[in-house]
Amino acid sequence: MNPTVQETQLDGQQMTKLSCFQSFLPSIFAVGAIILGTGANFYCETIKFPQVPGNNDLTLYAGPWTYRTTESVEWNDSTFAYQTCRSYENLGYDYTADAETKTVWSFSILTPIFGGILIVGACLGPVCGSSASRWKCMGALFLLLSIFQGITLLVESSSICYDNPAIQYLEVNNPNLAQTLPETCEWAIGFKVNIASVMLWILAGVCALVFPPPLVIREHLHQEQTVTYTQNAIDGTVQENHIAVIKGTPVETPVS
Repeated sequence: MNPTVQETQLDGQQMTKLSCFQSFLPSIFAVGAIILGTGANFYCETIKFPQVPGNNDLTLYAGPWTYRTTESVEWNDSTFAYQTCRSYENLGYDYTADAETKTVWSFSILTPIFGGILIVGACLGPVCGSSASRWKCMGALFLLLSIFQGITLLVESSSICYDNPAIQYLEVNNPNLAQTLPETCEWAIGFKVNIASVMLWILAGVCALVFPPPLVIREHLHQEQTVTYTQNAIDGTVQENHIAVIKGTPVETPVS
């Protein structure tokens, strides 16, 4: 019997190392942005109020939600002092919060919520693949989140800076100390970290817009093998033999 040619297809590599790295860049930048931004907004060192010169060089640190204070604990007839962040709600009175402060509060919550959802989508893209339109849309949403994060920088022009609740409390309970603090705040480390978070959101969006979308590419390699059939002259049985295996392009089927 004449030999025949069989053709099979094998799955090849999915993605190159460069394309895989590029597809994960948006999620890497976004994770850094959400960590830095959330920490900056919920920690108590976003802004500071250093005492005016000629005093004890004390500094009051505060954030949108909390302020830094010193607490003490007694243990084995010894007293240990430590610094902690305390919510303005623990001051025990109704303080005044202007529109800017309420805006900062809102966007400090909305940004990590929407950011977390987008990060999940960005991480699934390199694994499951994504269309170009969907990937570009995700890049635009990352840029939108950079605006959301930037809105929290309004804390510098809010009542948290110009009429901080902790200073309001000192004006009632310790007016002498309150008079040594400035009327407006200065940037602290948290404010600078928040700016870095805005930049990371922008980088995440730019990477998603500039780099091609992650596609799970499966290359099919062709394998050919020549098969011969040997017929036994005695009993007429046919035996199949696989002889040569050649990898490459498929052989065109002849037209009969």
